[in-house]
Amino acid sequence: MEDQDYILFDSYINNELSETEILAFKNRLKTDKVFAENFNLYKEANLFLKNKFENEAETSAFKNNLKSISNTHFKTTKTKTERPKHSKFFRLGQLAIAASVAVFLGLFIYNQVFSKPGYTDYNTHEPMTVVRGNVKTLIEATKAFNNKDYKKANTLLKQVLEKDPENSELQLYYAITNIELDNFTIADMQLKALINGQSAYKNRALWYAALSKLKQNSNDVSIMLLKQIPEGADDYKEAQRLLDKLE
Repeated sequence: MEDQDYILFDSYINNELSETEILAFKNRLKTDKVFAENFNLYKEANLFLKNKFENEAETSAFKNNLKSISNTHFKTTKTKTERPKHSKFFRLGQLAIAASVAVFLGLFIYNQVFSKPGYTDYNTHEPMTVVRGNVKTLIEATKAFNNKDYKKANTLLKQVLEKDPENSELQLYYAITNIELDNFTIADMQLKALINGQSAYKNRALWYAALSKLKQNSNDVSIMLLKQIPEGADDYKEAQRLLDKLE
């Protein structure tokens, strides 16, 4: 992609060009095949980024970062007479930087579109808030879980569940700690019991059962579980996004 073409593309897409610039842009699209191909590629990338980042501020920050990279390295010149004497070497430097920016953008898009999803992309857990009964062990388990000390939380939750085995909320968090520790047999068994039960954590258990299988690279089973999550569930939208990547 030539020097600052992608900034020109962005300005065109966002209606920031003057009428004269728009006319020149459209004429170049008709006469410059490479320019037109790069513009189509950029439009696809731009559309992807808009869909990827629901937070508009994050999207804007990403674009501004790219513009900053370009503005730092590409020195615009108004006329040919203003170019330095060793323009050939300057030009080679510009092209090298342009290539690096294009590669950066390309790798970012490739990783987002084509890379396989992993468990660590989704293991942002809701904090534990279980302090009912003011039990010291339970409070310590809550703190350990929220601090991502899953080994300690696992041990403490196991102790609490021995005295309160029907507590569905604790069963779910105990299962999560086992997924984090790769104790998949225990985690899957715990989650299966919740899925087959009638507690409020039934659908959340389906989500974590799917994540457990994802971490075990059992994508087919993960897909099957994700499809069982009903539309009204808290994790439904996230489940659909994961399904799109797995299928």
